[in-house]
Formats: sequence, structure tokens, C-alpha cells
Amino acid sequence: MFGHNDDDKQQRTEQWRVAMQAELGRLSALPAEELAIEVMIRGFGPGGPGADDDAISLGQANIGAGPTAGDISLRFVADRGFSFPVPTPEDVQLRDRMTMLVAEGLQELEHASLVRCQVHTSMGTFDWAATRRGRAALERGAVEHIMRTRALNMV
Repeated sequence: MFGHNDDDKQQRTEQWRVAMQAELGRLSALPAEELAIEVMIRGFGPGGPGADDDAISLGQANIGAGPTAGDISLRFVADRGFSFPVPTPEDVQLRDRMTMLVAEGLQELEHASLVRCQVHTSMGTFDWAATRRGRAALERGAVEHIMRTRALNMV
């Protein structure tokens, strides 16, 4: 009885690893502006962790912080949803690689003035909020146009 549950968790862990590796491969192959478009939509679009501007505070204590790169990374591949078996160093490395890609997308978005970085000192990390320009771009469906135009102007 107990072994079956462990086998199920092990199978779900393997499925998570495969999904994470596939998504990492897909995102790594994207040009920077396309990665940024996906990060903006998943992070700050409808249902994203940064969708509600009114809930995001300006800084200081971590109450009302915007999403971190790690929070947004969960929109690409969610966490496994259980703690056993314990994540291996390789599992942690997969999540870290995903978070680094999201951070790269956030940097592109910041350079385009679509998001702003802030610090909630209690968190010990950066969090992000959409700017007025970013929110307007999301509402108009113009994020892709802005990022592609920016990329063309950089050539």
C-alpha cells in the first residue's frame, strides 16, 4: 500500500523533470525578446502573480511584494507539489536554470520600461511590478510589438 504511493510520487517526479527539461530547452532557444514576451504575459498578464497592481506595494517589508523571478518561473513549470522524494541537487539546478531564464526576460522587459524592479528588504531578493507602460501594453496586446520593435532597433 505505501510503496504504491511512493512509486506514484517517483513517477510524477520523473514527469516533472521531463517537463522542466523540455521547457528549459524551448525557452533557451528563444531570442531574448520572445522570452521577455512570454515572461511579461505569464508574470503580469491575467492570472499571473503580478496581475493585480493594487496588491503590489512599493517596497520595504515583504507584505504586498510583487512576483520574484522564482514566482514567475512557476508559471512555466509548476513545482512538483510534494516534498518526498526530496528534490535532488539536479532538480534544484533545473529550477534555478528556469529562474535565471525568467530573470533574463525580466531584464529585457525592464530595458523596454514595461516592468520595474523593486526591493522588499525583508525578502532579501528583488521583486517586480508592471509599469504603467507595461500594463497598457498588456491591455492593448502590444507587448510583442514593443519587444520586437525594440529588438529591431538594437541591430
